Amino acid sequence: MMGPQTSSRTRPFQRKWLHWVWLLSGWLLLASCDTTTLMSPPLVDKQRFSPLPESQRVIVKPKVKYLVRQDGYEFCARITGIPMSLGTRVMACAFWNVRRNECTIVTPLKTGYNYVGHELRHCFEGAFHD
Repeated sequence: MMGPQTSSRTRPFQRKWLHWVWLLSGWLLLASCDTTTLMSPPLVDKQRFSPLPESQRVIVKPKVKYLVRQDGYEFCARITGIPMSLGTRVMACAFWNVRRNECTIVTPLKTGYNYVGHELRHCFEGAFHD
């Protein structure tokens, strides 16, 4: 006994439809992966802030150096001591020398202005969210 018959015309349509479903779901998966690599800014950056008065800053007028590194994520993980994992990575970092009034900001090749601004704030205020 044979099962229900399907028309030879419906099978190619079903395959084509299934092909488009797989293609669309793959594209959505890749698109969502791309946004996770951008990471959202830390909570401390999602609110407005007022700069500290000069008397409360770590460095009043720092000399700022900005380094863009191929290994920016790994470099910042080493500098900060925060290990990289599948879901988290240090997006940028800053280290400063108070006696010399110097601050260095490090980012990977691709970054957002919010990360640079966040690290620049560290140059003036030090470890403000630690």
